[in-house]
Amino acid sequence: MEELTLSPDLQVTKMEYDDGDIVVHVVDNFLANPEAINDYAKNNAYFGPVGGDHTAYPGIRDRLPKPYERVLASLIKQIFGVSDPLIYRCMLSLITLSPEQLATPQKLPHIDALGNDQYASVHYLSHAGHGGTTIYRYIPKNIVRITAANKDVIPEMIKRVGNSPEEHRGYLTTDTSLFKREVTIESKFNRVVMYPGNLLHCADLYSAQSYTNDIDSGRLSVASFFQLPTA
Repeated sequence: MEELTLSPDLQVTKMEYDDGDIVVHVVDNFLANPEAINDYAKNNAYFGPVGGDHTAYPGIRDRLPKPYERVLASLIKQIFGVSDPLIYRCMLSLITLSPEQLATPQKLPHIDALGNDQYASVHYLSHAGHGGTTIYRYIPKNIVRITAANKDVIPEMIKRVGNSPEEHRGYLTTDTSLFKREVTIESKFNRVVMYPGNLLHCADLYSAQSYTNDIDSGRLSVASFFQLPTA
């Protein structure tokens, strides 16, 4: 992969919400050369099978090489004012499972980590027609974050979703009796959304085009996971 650089037109917006647990940064015009990632996806990436990354991600993935990690680190330093973020992995991702193929845990919002210093980001690499990312509240416990202190709620959520198939038939895209949409960030080519990894969230998949196995027309993105250094 060629070296990636930050765009001179990069714009960072910190979203403010009434609930202090919800912290989101939206970055528009992230890369000066985002097409390099799309080219890599079509010509060089080795996408493993669904589940090959040992997560519940409903599609195929490949780990991006170091040039992406380096430019992401530059962005993290700029946003959070830290000197040495720990980037765990940056996964080139393409959703491929249809709603009918989903297992129960894939029908509800998820978290990526338990620590408040651990973050996730999604870099959208598709154009119009694909949904963005929504943060949800689990209504029965009135929570948007899951930490080590309340992680026992996860099997409870999975069980309750499994017991309400009439509301949770496929990808979650609306409010239900269990989950309320709190924040939605729309997708846009070369936009990055960053948020704490323990916020309940999931992709908005309204269109069948968003789970087609086609790099040019499907929902291509980069999911990254990182930790901020503690003081």
